Amino acid sequence: MAAPIPTKPGFYWARWMQASDGTHEGDELTPAREWEIVHVVENCNDETDAEYLAVMVPGVREWQWREDFCWGDFVADERDVNP
Repeated sequence: MAAPIPTKPGFYWARWMQASDGTHEGDELTPAREWEIVHVVENCNDETDAEYLAVMVPGVREWQWREDFCWGDFVADERDVNP
């Protein structure tokens, strides 16, 4: 199910492999055994910035970085979920 790292906002299947620095209880939460849907969002306006996109994991207060996941299939565009 491995897929390329997302390059646009939306919802994706992913397995969280490691917590980004500063994540509350990150060592206890990762690595995730199950695939789950995560929300990839724009973190800044510069598409060339390495931190352009960030990942929201349900139940985790800190944003995560795309490199910390094993990526699966695209699920839905944000506009499809929040018209």
